[in-house]
This record gives sequence, C-alpha cells and structure tokens, in this order.
Amino acid sequence: MPSVIAFQSCIARPGSLLTEHLLAVKESVEYFLKDGFDRETVKLAGLAGFCHDLAKANADWQYYIRTPCIKKGPNHSACGAFLFSYLGYHLLENSHCWEERKREWLWLIHDIQNHHSMLGELFNENWLIKYDWQKFDLQGMNQFIKDHYPILDNVLLNERELIKWIEECHFLLEDTYDELGLEYEEWEPLPIMTEIQKWRQLTTALISGDRFHVKKVESNWFEKKDFEKFSTHIEEFVRKNHNHPLSITRIKAQQRILSQLEQNPQSLFYSLDMPTGYGKTVTSIKMAVWFGKKQGYRKIVYVAPYLSILEQTTAVIEKLLSTKVLEHHSLAIVNDDPYQRVGFSQLAMESWANSVVCTSFHQFTKAIFPSRSQDVLRRAFLQDAVIIIDEPQIFNSDIWNLFLCGLESLAKLMNLKVIFLSATMPPFRNGLKNTPYPLIIQGDTNYIRYSVHVIDEKYNEKTVGDLLKRNERKTQAIILNTVKDAYLVFKNISKSVSKSYLVHGLMTPIHKKILIENIRNELEKKSTDPLYVVSTQVLEAGVDVSFQHVARALPIFPSIVQSAGRVNRHMNDIQLGLLTVFPFYRGDEKDTRSMIYPKALQRITDRLIFSKKTFHELELAELVKVYYEEMFRQNSYETALVRIGDAYEGNWHRLSEISPFKEQYYTLPLFIPFEPKHSDSLDSVSFLKSHFKVKSPFDIYEKYNDFNFMSGLSFEKRKQFMILFNYYVLNVSVKTALKVVSKEDYLEKRVPILLDTDAYDGTLGLNAGIEEDQFIW
Repeated sequence: MPSVIAFQSCIARPGSLLTEHLLAVKESVEYFLKDGFDRETVKLAGLAGFCHDLAKANADWQYYIRTPCIKKGPNHSACGAFLFSYLGYHLLENSHCWEERKREWLWLIHDIQNHHSMLGELFNENWLIKYDWQKFDLQGMNQFIKDHYPILDNVLLNERELIKWIEECHFLLEDTYDELGLEYEEWEPLPIMTEIQKWRQLTTALISGDRFHVKKVESNWFEKKDFEKFSTHIEEFVRKNHNHPLSITRIKAQQRILSQLEQNPQSLFYSLDMPTGYGKTVTSIKMAVWFGKKQGYRKIVYVAPYLSILEQTTAVIEKLLSTKVLEHHSLAIVNDDPYQRVGFSQLAMESWANSVVCTSFHQFTKAIFPSRSQDVLRRAFLQDAVIIIDEPQIFNSDIWNLFLCGLESLAKLMNLKVIFLSATMPPFRNGLKNTPYPLIIQGDTNYIRYSVHVIDEKYNEKTVGDLLKRNERKTQAIILNTVKDAYLVFKNISKSVSKSYLVHGLMTPIHKKILIENIRNELEKKSTDPLYVVSTQVLEAGVDVSFQHVARALPIFPSIVQSAGRVNRHMNDIQLGLLTVFPFYRGDEKDTRSMIYPKALQRITDRLIFSKKTFHELELAELVKVYYEEMFRQNSYETALVRIGDAYEGNWHRLSEISPFKEQYYTLPLFIPFEPKHSDSLDSVSFLKSHFKVKSPFDIYEKYNDFNFMSGLSFEKRKQFMILFNYYVLNVSVKTALKVVSKEDYLEKRVPILLDTDAYDGTLGLNAGIEEDQFIW
C-alpha cells in the first residue's frame, strides 16, 4: 500500500509541486474573471481553482504519478469537487453570502468534477461519497488552506467532519436545486442564457487556468499598428485585381458599405447583404480592420459551414493580410483523448491562440455550447474579437434562434463584434434582442449578369438534356437535389456530349477538389467544345465557378439564389447569363425535391417563383426577403428556446447536444484508395506526399496503421498527415458502408479501407451508394 505523502511534498506532475499548481490556477482564475464578475464570485471561483486538484494528494495518486510504468491514476476530480463543496460552503457562510452565491457554488462543484470529462448534468451527485481520507495528509492540507484562506480558520478538516458533511451537503443541494427551478416562473430567453454563459465563463477560467499552467499557451493579439499595415496590404491586393470586369463595381460597393458602417459604428451585430460575386469576404475583412483601427478590436475569427468555403477563404485572408491563419476544423482534429490531455500544439489550436482563426460552424457552436470541458478553451482568448459568420442561412433553422441567443449573450460578455455575410440573409428577430445593423448593397443596374427563367413543364432524367440543348451555351451546369438524380441525369447526358463532369457528395474530398479544379480550368480555356457539369448542391454555395447557363431542379428559394451566384459570376461573358428553374420528377413520377426540403418551404418557394416566367438578377434579393418573412411567420422556430430553461435547471446536454446541421442518419468513415488523375497538381497534396514519402493511397493507409510511425510524429506533423489521410476518407450511411466492408472490418479498424476496386469509379464516385435515396449531396 502506498505511503501517505506530506501535503507540501505532493506533486502535480514530475517536477512541479501540487501546492504551486493549485496556487497558480487560483491566481489565473481570479485574473480571468476580475473584470466581469463581482468580488465574492471571483473569490469563490479562485477557491475552486485552489481545490480542483487537491485530491491528487491521495497516496494512490502520488504513487501513480511517481511510477512511470503506471499509465493511469485514480480519478481525482470527484474528490476535488467534494472538498470544494465543503470549503466553498464555509467560505460563503463566513462571508455572509451563501444565499446569493449558492448557485455559483453548485456550478463550480460540477466544473471541478468534470474538468477532465464531458460537461454533465447538475443533479449527478456521484462525487458526494465517503472517500478514504486515511490516504491523505489532512493536517498538512488543512494548514495549506488556512495559510491562504484565513477566513476558513474555524473550519475543521478531518475525517469525522468530512463524513458528516455528506448528509449536510445533501440538504444544501436540495435547497440549491430549488433555486434553479423555472417551472413556476415566466422567463425570457436572453437573461437566462446570459446567466448560463456566465457559468461557462467560470468554467473557462478554471479549465484554462489548469491546462495553461501545465503547458504555457499564450495568444498573440493584433495592435492598432497591425491594422494600419493590413489596410495597405488590402489596397495592394485590390490594385492587383483592378482589371477584373467587376472590379469597379466591387470597389464602389465596398466603399459604400464602409460609409454605412461609419454611420452606425457602435452596433454589436451587422448583417452584410451583398449580391454574390461582389466581394463579401474582402468587405468583411475590411470591416474587421476598421474595427481594429477605430475601436481596439484585437482578433478576427472567420466561421464557415463547409470545408470547401473554409479552405478557399483561409487562402484569401492570408493573401489579404499577409499573415498566418490558424485553421480549426474536422480535418485538423488529431487526438480525441477521453481525458483531454493533449500536447502543447493541439492545446494552442483548440484554444484558438492566434490573432486570425478560420473555423467551422461545428467548432464555433462548441464555443457557445461546449460538450467537453476542453471545448471551453475556445473562449479563453476570444475577448475583443470580430466574428465573421459566412452563409448563416445554412444553419439548421430549428436551432437558429437558440444559436443567436447564445451568441448575443456571449458577444455582450466578451465584447465581440459580429458580422453576418450572405446574399440570402435569414431573419434575426426571434433570436436576437436587437436586429443587426443592415449594411446593404443592391445589385448594380448597369451590370446585370443573368436572368432567371422559370418553366412549369416537368423534366425527368431522360428529357432534361433537351432543356440544356434548347438553351445551348458553351458552359452549362445542371444542379439536382439528390445524388441519384445527378447520377441518372449524367448517365444520359454524357452519352451525347464530348465533355462532361459529375460532382456530388459520394466522392472523396480529393476527388471533388480535383474535379472542381478541372472544371475551373475548362471554364477558363474557353474551348469551342461545349462543357456540361452535372452536380448536386455541392456547387451551390461558396464554390467560385461561373457558367453561362445553370439549370436548377426546383429546390427552395435560397438555393435558387445561391445557384444564380454561379451564373456569369464575374461578368466575363458579354451575353446575359441564364438560370433556368424547372420541376424535376425522376421517372416522370417521383418528386425527389421532397426528400430534401420540407413541404412548407416548398409551398412558399412555389408561390414566389411561379408568380412570373422571368426574373432579372436584382429582383431575387427582394424575393428572398419575402421568402424568409413568410417562413418565419409560419414557424418562428422558437421551440428550441425551451432548451435554455432546461440547461439552466441542470440538464446541460439540452444545449451541448445541438448541431448546426440537421443530421438525418448515422454515418461511418471509409478510406477509399482511389487516386484521381492529376492529384499531384494540387500543391498541398503533392507537398504532403513528398514530405511523408508516400506515393499512393495504399502507402498512406499503411502508415496510418503503423503505430510506431503515428506515435513518433509531432503534433504538427500528425496534423499534416491526418489532413492528407482525410482527403481519401468518405463518410457514408451505415447501410452503404456495410455493403462494401464488413462489421468485422469496423470492429478491427476505426477507418477500414475499401478493397473492392469496382465499388468506386473515377467518374461516378462510390457506386455502392449512388443509386440509394439518402440525405446526402
């Protein structure tokens, strides 16, 4: 049996005394909270930092940390929560503020209990048990506490008192639970959400204090002189692109937006509403630079729904500002350690310790509604940041208002400035207390790029080719609502044309990337042979391509507007571009639109789009506003706000479980060793292959399964390798996955390899799922 170690000699890790760690975390917590919380709350939270690892003084834990061959020590979090409950209660009692601060006491107990795990429910009392106090130097611990908290001089820390505390604490917990009950009260979402976000600020102070003392992480911030420099970089960027047909229109639009901003510079939220192709990204960065120069903002966080948009915009921002951007998205996740003990570099990435961050909807949502304690690190360096949220209409409408409510309370707590970017802006009135200040540019009447023709004649996979022939142009795209529709249409069209491409969601990331790159090259060639591209919605939002004619199978109205953004996008064609919207019925019978879009939204779309035969470009902006007005009039999407009350009452999962996308079914990852032609033309892929000395996807997969290779990589190298690996990974439905690999493969490998060479095709993608009707683009 391990011997009891004198408390002053206990260590938190090799080379670091436990007392030093506890005092450092206490100081860090108090510093983090000093400007936003009252003195008593700061003192209580500081005590939580002081107590969170007290239980590491347990003789068993000390034996574990001093014995290298033991890989896992006993749980110390629950006992730390117990000790804090006892000392925190007496701190509040002796300060005469128990009644006012008992809620924060309960929150902090659970933050300590969960500080290496998922953030759980408040009613979990697993931590309130009898511990083996004989394994602690309680006398030494008691002296340490009194040295730093004289107010606790009268508190006895011995086995008898700690056992007695279990029963006393049960009564106090019951009393505190009653304090959180909302069922008999009328409550407003924003004030309750603000209290919840304050709680998560306490959590952030504790977790960042703990993690950053172990591994020193600091963020770099922009200063005013940096923003002055960025202004010069941006002007230089604009000058280099001045020969573009739309450049004058874009420059004028950006100037007018900044002029509008100067009329109302104090708003917390802005909506930047510009036609597609008018340079929203550049304008939003200009706004962020303006806030940096004029109002002292110090950081830029760009948030996008899809990896394709994120990668594209990261490259643009790096060119615009001439600075390194930190990317945090699904491909960058390299370690899912259940105890959330990660290396320095991953910690720096997860805490967004950089002055410019590009991240995904998923990662940003976790900053507001964290599920793991580690997730709150995203907030550690978020103060005074400009948040740019691109394409917000893609956010799951069911939880849109809940997301806005959380964002508003966080923005107020952390002095954030938020800019929403879209040509199809959703309404804010049911989620934000104050509507964002609108910065709007209408399309230039001197530069009409396309018209929209609406036809009510139904087309199917065999007849839709006639529609394209009838509106023959050199470059045409047809966008369908499902993968199967796209596949069937492509099968028919490709027989009669010399140059055609198919793009959809059942293709690996590297395959889609190469295809889109090939399509861009074809578009720039201006070949005499007509180009046909058949696609699903993957071409619709954020992909910088431009066709003379796009035919769109009838979707919902925002998708029509997004598709229009791919027509004569840069005004390179003298001839007016054309978007044709038509009803598509597979086999003349099946309305596949209903598999993707709700009926109610289809009805609103139909009323608007079938009101005329032809629309010009400038009319769409007004119609999309009418669409959203009607959508939110029929359903305000406020049901999810109930979750705020549930979380406040203790059921945290009601917020942490939300997703920015509607998830229709479970998926499984599959490694597909298909190498598309010309993949080496992608500089990033070519560099990574050369760096890791791999020539084929099979080499990549072999190294992924080589424990010695993977464990020998530094964080940065591991991140780079996983990015390369994930270019070949496709997430597919369980049904599709099990058609091509066995259950045993999944039991053996987390990401099994597809060995059936006929299952994936260089033109069609994953054959096995292509003819299934599923919610995938």
